[in-house]
Amino acid sequence: MLPHAVGRHMDRRQEQGGAVKKDGHETFEEMVGLAGSPLGRIRLLAANRANRTRTKIKAWTRARLPFILPARGLLSGLDGGIDMPSRLQSRSADPLCTCRRPASALRARRLCRRLVPRRATFLLMPNWTLERPAVVEQIRKDLVWFAKVCPNHELIFLCNTEEERRLIAGVGGTAIFSNHNLVISEDVFRPLPDVPVEFDAVYNGRISHTKRHYLAFEIERLVHVTSSIGELPPAGDRAFLRRLQAQSPLHSIANPLVDGLPGRLTSVEVNHVYNRAAVGLCLSAVEGAMYSSMEYLLAGLPIVSMPSIGGRDVYFDPDYCIIGEPEPVAIRGAVERLRDRAIPREEIRGRTLERVKAERLELMAYLSALKQGMGSDDPPFSEWPFAGTSGLTRWASVRAHLREIAAISSSKI
Repeated sequence: MLPHAVGRHMDRRQEQGGAVKKDGHETFEEMVGLAGSPLGRIRLLAANRANRTRTKIKAWTRARLPFILPARGLLSGLDGGIDMPSRLQSRSADPLCTCRRPASALRARRLCRRLVPRRATFLLMPNWTLERPAVVEQIRKDLVWFAKVCPNHELIFLCNTEEERRLIAGVGGTAIFSNHNLVISEDVFRPLPDVPVEFDAVYNGRISHTKRHYLAFEIERLVHVTSSIGELPPAGDRAFLRRLQAQSPLHSIANPLVDGLPGRLTSVEVNHVYNRAAVGLCLSAVEGAMYSSMEYLLAGLPIVSMPSIGGRDVYFDPDYCIIGEPEPVAIRGAVERLRDRAIPREEIRGRTLERVKAERLELMAYLSALKQGMGSDDPPFSEWPFAGTSGLTRWASVRAHLREIAAISSSKI
């Protein structure tokens, strides 16, 4: 671990009276910087409060509605139009589905309560760490509900860390250790020898206080890949991006900006950005598997990370990954050390793929046995079935997922 150092950025924030939250998270006011006028700041704070209220109401509705609605009757279909990420992975009469995103057990419930008489198995892949007491307690309660209401359904948690697996098993759940970064495509994320290196580091992090972008502000040449999922109101997103741009003329945002908001990049475009940088950054303290960490490695980038929970460090190797102090100057030093070592990108990629392919074979064998035990006529997996994260799930309404299951059950597919 690098020696403790306090960067100039931290000094400036202390002089301005800024207080960093637990885990080094910035407050909303720190994320967006100084507003142009007192009135502008009042408007921005009001917009953020309104956005947080809308987000909480929406999240509550999506999470709790399946608990309230009956399995049958006029009211049973009220949540049928809600989109959820799921995919049918077996064409047997008894469905095998993957469900991804936060609170996967809650999302699976939207399907489960409509399939109560039937056997079904759900592979749950929460995209945020389960190493939180409140989350584990909620999962315990969910498992009690499933055992009572859906006795023919099996829930299997695919956990990003061995500690997550232990915690789920401790509350009576079925869980295996299978880090979600296995699904990242090595065909998309790869070294591009003809792309010149322009930046010391790249940071792929959405607009969120959890991503701690400020920790990278001391790096001399930095490129950001970012996105917004609505954690801040649009005005807050714009202010945050202006703050990123104001750090240095040598700092860049790779995304196209449309009306001051970040446009999306394709996976191929993101890989091109990675290849323009010498080092990949992982700056959050709490995370899930963090897909971008595996994307960096497959593109051949060494990594500077912070101490964290969530499982992104499962494929790290001390030969090309530094877990350093969460301080801007320390991070700059770690980036420069890895940059100057110029580790061959094919070496980083190759060593990562050795581990990934071995664990993919283990998961394929597990899923093949699971399908066989469910009476599926599908042959065992001979090739990796998940072509990138899109192979795990697809976003569709609950009704659309149920139609697919019904069509297979009636031999229409």
